[in-house]
Amino acid sequence: MHVVRDLCLYRRRRDPACFVPDPLQFPRPHQPVRPHIFTEAEIARLLDAAGQLTAGSRSPLHAENMRLAVVLLYTAGLRRGELRRLLIGDYDRQERTLLIRESKFHKSRLLPLSGDAVREVEVHLRTRRARRLPAEPEAPLLWHAYGGAGAYTGTGLSDSLGSLLRAANIRSAAGRWPRVHDIRHTFAVQALLRWYRAGEDVQAKLLYLTTYMGHVSIVSTQHYLHFIEPLAASASERFERRCGALITASRVPSTP
Repeated sequence: MHVVRDLCLYRRRRDPACFVPDPLQFPRPHQPVRPHIFTEAEIARLLDAAGQLTAGSRSPLHAENMRLAVVLLYTAGLRRGELRRLLIGDYDRQERTLLIRESKFHKSRLLPLSGDAVREVEVHLRTRRARRLPAEPEAPLLWHAYGGAGAYTGTGLSDSLGSLLRAANIRSAAGRWPRVHDIRHTFAVQALLRWYRAGEDVQAKLLYLTTYMGHVSIVSTQHYLHFIEPLAASASERFERRCGALITASRVPSTP
């Protein structure tokens, strides 16, 4: 808004009648919501809560869908829209990858999956076939019986995952319910933490993370990298290993 006002001030140099907005009428800037970074224990609670869900006539895979949704959000850092648009044919069993088609910024990308994620997808698909539910390549990976296509809407998936968060009774430090998008923030932080603990060159790895998350630049990825306590501890330990010998305690002169 202030950029617009500056432009109007510039124009008024030549056109005295040019309208200039009053800065006092601008909406007050608000503090951005700090994402909740899930712990491994909280993710386990989400998976346990998913296992307690019951199937319905229109949602025979309710528990299975929510479990797989949590696994893919947490291990692959997917956006909500990317997750709900996945088709079974986007999963390559041989290559162990997911194809994300023309997501944000009209970019497609191929995501290698972790071993745990591959096992969860395989279990999910075996369950589908055993129950004779849609399992053709064109079927949604997260399928339900609502509507003709069987794919979740954005609101429907958010509501289902939001109910799961409340069932697991997970709250942020501020006492609010976490957002679904917070799991994507958690994915980025956990990737950084694994690299620190493995002794990897984190700066070089950030470009891989940017590509994996589907960002156009590393600036977008930095938005997801929060300096939580375990990450600070790992960074401090690395600094101590590499530079600790260069730092010596200064001697305090004794007083006569």
